[in-house]
Amino acid sequence: MQWTGWIGLALGMVMVSTTKVGPPPVMLDLGPVKATPGPTPKSAEKKRLITTITVQNSPEGDSTVSFEATDVADEGKGKLRTLALKTYSLADEKPELTALRGRIMEQIRGLERDMLDYAERAGPPKERAPLGPGESGGARPYH
Repeated sequence: MQWTGWIGLALGMVMVSTTKVGPPPVMLDLGPVKATPGPTPKSAEKKRLITTITVQNSPEGDSTVSFEATDVADEGKGKLRTLALKTYSLADEKPELTALRGRIMEQIRGLERDMLDYAERAGPPKERAPLGPGESGGARPYH
């Protein structure tokens, strides 16, 4: 008899709890999802500088000149952040750049003369030891 009482009580609780199910909760439609905005960048001064200059000369007189311009954000206290960079070549055949290209090459040749003078005063490059018989330019004296 006790089992039937417990079963009846449990059945009654289930019936009472299922009858109390009401409408779903009220929800507010907020519209489409918007991405969280990124953090506000620190205040900085945008600056452009030439970071690399490459001059490739050959004894025959052919020269290739390229340089890299870099945009940085100067945040102060020695903190720089690279924003963009691009490599340029003086071999580009844009007619509107011809006069500027000629002026740059004149200044590079003047700079080269000054650097050769500097190298002569600071101590010219040391001559290589002559290669022995049967040695090629790429051979090493040890094996």
